[in-house]
Amino acid sequence: MFVSVGYLIIAAYQWYRNRVRHSMVHRYISSSLRLGSVIVQRVSPLTQAVDVKQSLCNSKLVEKIGYLGVTELFNDDEISISQTVPKVQVNLDKWTAYYKDIGHAKLTAEDREVVVLLESLRPADVETFAEQQSHVSLNKSFHILDHGHPVAWNTGPPVGIVMQCSESDFLTLCLSFIDNAIIMEEDLQVNRIISIQTKGKAANLVNSDLREVTTVEDASSQWSNESMADSVSLANHEAMEMSSQDWEGVEAENEVDMNNSNIEDMDIVMGESGSGEIMFDPNDFSMVPPSVDSNEKYSKPPNIVVYCGKKDATRKFESLKQVLYQCVHNDCYVIYHLKHDEVHTVPWAENTALLVLTEENLYDQNDDIICRYFEKGGRLISFGSNVDANFVPRRELYKGPGIRIVNFEEHKNIALLCGRYSYMMDTNRSDIKVKGLATDNKEQTVVVEVSQNVAEQAPAGKAILSQVLLDQDPTDVALNQDEFNQLKKYNPTRFQILTLMLTSMGIRCEQVSQPELSPCFLLTNDQANKVRFINGLASRLKSGFLKSTSVSLQFFPRLMSEVTVTPSVLPVVTDKMENLKYFNIDEYWDNLTTTKLGNVVLYTDVVPSTMPLLDGLMYSEPKSVGLIAIAGRQTQGQGRGGNSWLSPEGCAMFSLHVRIELENSLGRAVSYLQHITSLAVVESVRTLPGYENVDLRLKWPNDIYYSDKMKLGGVVVKSSLMGGACDAIIGCGFNVSNTNPTICINDIIKQYNKEHSTSLPMLTKEKLLARTVNLIEEFIKDFQLNGRTGFCKKYYQRWLHGNHQVQLDTEGDQVFTVQGVDEYGYLEIKSKDGGKTISVQPDGNSYDMMRNLIHMKTH
Repeated sequence: MFVSVGYLIIAAYQWYRNRVRHSMVHRYISSSLRLGSVIVQRVSPLTQAVDVKQSLCNSKLVEKIGYLGVTELFNDDEISISQTVPKVQVNLDKWTAYYKDIGHAKLTAEDREVVVLLESLRPADVETFAEQQSHVSLNKSFHILDHGHPVAWNTGPPVGIVMQCSESDFLTLCLSFIDNAIIMEEDLQVNRIISIQTKGKAANLVNSDLREVTTVEDASSQWSNESMADSVSLANHEAMEMSSQDWEGVEAENEVDMNNSNIEDMDIVMGESGSGEIMFDPNDFSMVPPSVDSNEKYSKPPNIVVYCGKKDATRKFESLKQVLYQCVHNDCYVIYHLKHDEVHTVPWAENTALLVLTEENLYDQNDDIICRYFEKGGRLISFGSNVDANFVPRRELYKGPGIRIVNFEEHKNIALLCGRYSYMMDTNRSDIKVKGLATDNKEQTVVVEVSQNVAEQAPAGKAILSQVLLDQDPTDVALNQDEFNQLKKYNPTRFQILTLMLTSMGIRCEQVSQPELSPCFLLTNDQANKVRFINGLASRLKSGFLKSTSVSLQFFPRLMSEVTVTPSVLPVVTDKMENLKYFNIDEYWDNLTTTKLGNVVLYTDVVPSTMPLLDGLMYSEPKSVGLIAIAGRQTQGQGRGGNSWLSPEGCAMFSLHVRIELENSLGRAVSYLQHITSLAVVESVRTLPGYENVDLRLKWPNDIYYSDKMKLGGVVVKSSLMGGACDAIIGCGFNVSNTNPTICINDIIKQYNKEHSTSLPMLTKEKLLARTVNLIEEFIKDFQLNGRTGFCKKYYQRWLHGNHQVQLDTEGDQVFTVQGVDEYGYLEIKSKDGGKTISVQPDGNSYDMMRNLIHMKTH
């Protein structure tokens, strides 16, 4: 009995000691983690003293350390905890990336990311170590993949693993380390844990999906709609010696590490067969694959290669790559940058579906290589390049590029940027055929198609030579406001013509399928708001479902693999936030200053429309909570009258619930909500210091405009009355950074900087969306307290219609003058003779500014 009591006393003492120890460690780490690096390591059995700085300097895993302040936080006979300032830095350039996305720990809205270095050694007695780990209880053991996301590894010694985790998981990791409870599948014993910062990028070790190609002849059968990394041999990759940032594959997993390639010159082995080696000669195009229309017997390689000359080539390439990706089938092609010094040295031709030239001047006999590529069946599009003269004669018309009126097939009288030449159709070459595709307003030929005269069974080279510079973005080339306005107006047509050119070259340009719908996440910047919101829903949920006529919401604490998203059922994750693909929630919170609106966010990367998401929620929302639905992309966005609203990445899209009491000023004029929202969007930019004169305007009844030229966004409001209040859902979308195919706010800022020699930074959709919600709340409060006078004064400063002379399409030739908006928010117009005043409701009626005509809705 006494023995049993003794064991109980000892167990109680150990439990109490461990609890006190854990509490102390938890406190020390929590208070020090954000100030520098926290280092937790085992104490040598010979001494309790640990020289942290010296041991770090001796480590092969961290950067060479200069000055490092070390503070000891905790030390006993087993564990030492120290803090270093500044943080320990690890350069990942010589590390190896984990092959795929393993580990499932994700950060919540409350946690901050911690990057951790685990230093491990293989124990001298592996069997004993394995036996010890097998006795760790399941409820106490800690597997690193359960609480972190591994990023990179290094063979050491010591073996290093860099992983990302949350602060709470980092604390759990440290406590498990103290308890010898960390489980690793590699039979490694962790000896030190360090919170670090990283630089550089870890390289992928292998390409797991490479297909073995034993002969060049065999390779021709491999060409299909796959990435370059999948269709050529590893030796071919080594021959190219391209950096991953220049010739990146479709996925990061398909990159190949070139750091260890032993290449002395480019005349090296491309592939091997039983008959010996085949050498690459950049002037030998016998291996160029057939590049023909998709309905012919040959299949095309998947690469579009772009040559941008010597100067500013990287920027030009990135700009054109984005343009091309909006035209071509994204799942079928990879777009690569062919650098100037790679034209002669890299075997680019044999796996190229299309070569695009965007530079006028070609040096170092690059045009000879390009012509041979064409003669061996290659396809190219030239935008104003001097290579054109090798095919057809040219006549110089102007001293430089400028805007000309162009006719291309069914597109007539289109203002586009053109080069300084026209093409002459009387070529002396008998081996090619020339056909004119486009002319300017003086009947000068500005686009031609050139094709080879070859035998039917041979692949024919084909080229489009264009003085219409479709590769150049209006925001880059417009020299003044008039040019910018003209080029942006016809920018959608520019994309249509470019698509026609690409299609004629055999490139697939059909629309890709819509992106997959994604789950929704409930996000707050205050946990109390989340609790109030969920409590408000509790009585209406049935088995986790909140049913609605359009979209039913199914609530889960965290995302599970068996959960599926459909247009009619949207999973809502309440506790665990995954990575948000199209939205930076922290930047949104940083810019949100409201007391209520927008403080509870339903965010989804891809959704048909945000408007239906709030249908079943708005009557359950507590009065102190302001609910907003935000989407990264919408597949079926809608505007007024059922019009479609294109919603690509870079467009700010939200639906906001507001409740207006009917007895106040705004409650008696709810139609003003659309004016309040559209003005808030404009003022979100124009109230920023330096942006006051950026020309954003308002068009009645609900459009956001660039000057009076082009639409940037719009507002739609749906409302219902219940219990003496109006519940309204405001839907809004406006273009922030999606430059093409129309126009966005950053385009206007960029042009403003160019004209006024300023350097205003580009804006983000997160910042403008938050500022818009701030202003909506501010305008609503002011309207409710002071009526419409103050608001209308601000509104008239931004709108486009002051004293406009207009006509109603239902009133014949009678002329009216726009007076403003009346007490209900409707457009008020007065006949020229003063005898008739009409209020035009926004319900379906529209204002045609080009004709100064108000179209009245007919029933």
